[in-house]
Amino acid sequence: MTSGEKVQKSDAEWKKELTSQQYQVLRLKGTEPARTGEYDKFYPSEGHFVCAGCGNPLYSAESKFNSGCGWPAFDKCYEGSVGTNVDNSFGMRRVEIVCAKCDGHLGHVFENEGFTPTAERHCVNSVSVKYVEGKCDQNEAKVIDGTSIAGGAQNALSMLIRPALYFTIGYTALNVLAHSASSFMTRSAQ
Repeated sequence: MTSGEKVQKSDAEWKKELTSQQYQVLRLKGTEPARTGEYDKFYPSEGHFVCAGCGNPLYSAESKFNSGCGWPAFDKCYEGSVGTNVDNSFGMRRVEIVCAKCDGHLGHVFENEGFTPTAERHCVNSVSVKYVEGKCDQNEAKVIDGTSIAGGAQNALSMLIRPALYFTIGYTALNVLAHSASSFMTRSAQ
């Protein structure tokens, strides 16, 4: 964690302090529509981004890049400022990123896409962060270390195995359907 102790507030306190959209994203893990966020196409040459919920410094302006995904993208964060949770919603495995100080939902981190030397893309909701002018003197690092449940060889392996598995399932299903249709047509012709 980068800036003091954990922030703990009731839902009523968060609702009072945040806009309705910030509350929906930061506290209820929502997602703002792509290409609508204030910081999607904003590329400052200096400064940094803090958590919109608690002010914890998260990302330097230098770590922001244009990924074309429709949300602000960063390739690294300030050490200890961002936490991760494995997210198995929507029938897929993703890595959720949260503010390490208040547990506010920021977005998701994606690995091994080839955009940057860190091999990480932090896909962040604009309403989850605020831009602050001035330098933040903290070290930056990747959020996934390569040995966690979320990263490394497991993720790389799943990127190779999953498409092969889906192909095999689809191919098998098509063969079963084709065989069933052929059997049905043969019986109907008799």
